[in-house]
Amino acid sequence: MRTPYTAVSPRKQDGLDRLAERYAGYTVRDPRGQRIGRAERLYLNGSGEPEYIWVKLGFFGFKSALIPVQSIAADEERRALVLH
Repeated sequence: MRTPYTAVSPRKQDGLDRLAERYAGYTVRDPRGQRIGRAERLYLNGSGEPEYIWVKLGFFGFKSALIPVQSIAADEERRALVLH
């Protein structure tokens, strides 16, 4: 059975690795601007759009969560992804 999602990470060596390298390590923030954690991986749907983001939570990143995203606004200057 084939999964409709594709994991994108800096270790993956296909055409999507540039997307992962671009956002890996970015701070993930909620719509109010509060820090959630650090982006580790993006999961894309069949259309190539981000659907889930794997986030390391907390100061040390011992916990992680898979967060569904409706849309992401990337703040390149602050190296942050803001969930909407």
